[in-house]
Amino acid sequence: MAKPQAAPIDSALASLTDDDLLRFITTQRWFGGKGAQPSRAHIVRAIVLPWGDGRFAITRVVVSGANADATYQVPIATTNAPPLGMSEQFVIRADGPTSIYDAAQDPEFRTGLARALSGGAVARQGDTAWVVEPLTEDWLPDGQSINTTVGSAEQSNTSIIIDDRAILKLFRMLKPGIHPDVEVTQFLTTRAGFSNTPRLLATIHFDEGDERTVAGMLQTFLPGSSDAWTHALERARPFFTAPAGREAPNAFVADAKQLGAVTRAMHDALASDDDDPAFAPEPVMPEDLERWAHRTQQSIRESLALLERQVESRDFPRDRVAEAKALVQRRDHYVGWIDEIVDDLGDAVTDAARIRVHGDYHLGQVLRSSNGEFMIIDFEGEPSKSLAERREKTSPLRDVAGMLRSIAYAAATLAMSVEKTIDVPTRELRAARWERDVRSAFLTGYLGNSADREDMPELFPADDKHVQQLLALFETEKAFYELAYELNNRPSWVWIPMRGIAKLFMARA
Repeated sequence: MAKPQAAPIDSALASLTDDDLLRFITTQRWFGGKGAQPSRAHIVRAIVLPWGDGRFAITRVVVSGANADATYQVPIATTNAPPLGMSEQFVIRADGPTSIYDAAQDPEFRTGLARALSGGAVARQGDTAWVVEPLTEDWLPDGQSINTTVGSAEQSNTSIIIDDRAILKLFRMLKPGIHPDVEVTQFLTTRAGFSNTPRLLATIHFDEGDERTVAGMLQTFLPGSSDAWTHALERARPFFTAPAGREAPNAFVADAKQLGAVTRAMHDALASDDDDPAFAPEPVMPEDLERWAHRTQQSIRESLALLERQVESRDFPRDRVAEAKALVQRRDHYVGWIDEIVDDLGDAVTDAARIRVHGDYHLGQVLRSSNGEFMIIDFEGEPSKSLAERREKTSPLRDVAGMLRSIAYAAATLAMSVEKTIDVPTRELRAARWERDVRSAFLTGYLGNSADREDMPELFPADDKHVQQLLALFETEKAFYELAYELNNRPSWVWIPMRGIAKLFMARA
């Protein structure tokens, strides 16, 4: 009996070295170990795909570093020459008779993948299966030509847009277990009836024994949409660029109120199923509050210790040194304030609920559709956390705090954009007013009228003062997290979280 003929991709993969893979992966925008020095990359699974005449494979590549290993999904293609116009950054190896490259950049691979997402597909290698599972049959008509493009945004995944109908998020870093983005999106769009998240159309996953690893998700695409960050800056620009002495209306206020209402509707939807243990609301217990407070205090101490070390570095902005030193000197006051919040809240927190939340909520995680609706996306949570941590229930006010800090960043960004044309007092005043009014509008839309939610579980403490204190706790944690982030990545931006911290404590007075 003749042996089955090897697929072209098999010999191509056999020719790849660890150095080829390491060089390629560490230069990709989705590589999660930037700043580390990985020592090896090797393929642990290679699954030939059932389209493309054996030219395509899905591989799982383990990248080994000094502290830990990470697993990445890399679709690989081979041919005599890469597709016309493809950037060299996507070529893995091209010094032999064939080229080996990232298959996501190949139109033929993407077309085959689109048809699999519509009709389903299973590919196997040993005891591992790569499964494409459609959840609906109506999103891609049969028999038509398919146009696909790869998204250009800097992100940890690869986005593929299919016929302006659907968008595939192909996960690159793989972690076994229930993926919150798929889990929450499916719950909201198929069970909770929440209409402000694009519908989940299909999933991709690896199955190996009893272990499942989510590898991709397909959602409805919203042509003509823009992210809410871009929309906010565009709407606010006339307010900031108006000549000194002339006031322009804050055109984003109505949008902010609408966004607040949509955010509350999302949280109400996430709290709407008492029968599903993964989503059923649970009461906040005093130990939950203690844990949140401890985490915030730890963030305060670590961020201020980092600030104290870096304030004398040449990268730290000289005009912020005195402000930074004053911040460091008030470390004990900030830590003590968190203790005061815990004492004031006491057992009042038991009136509130812990639910599933977005987990990484900011203006960039919201789309504004062409018909003016806000659509919430990307329920992955913070990528640096484990899947179990991202699936934890917490107060929905953690999401609210994230959006309020995003609004503060928008105000600061707008102020910086006019620093050459508008005097300092005017732009400072406009930034403060814009943030104040947008923040107030968002909270008004979010908190709304409790009488409208008589059938919903209580998400917050009954007293408005306690709501504000709990929100302040999460805003403080977020602001100090931002402080550490800016110190490590963009020292020239450190003034934004520093100012946010100062405002939080001024509001306390």
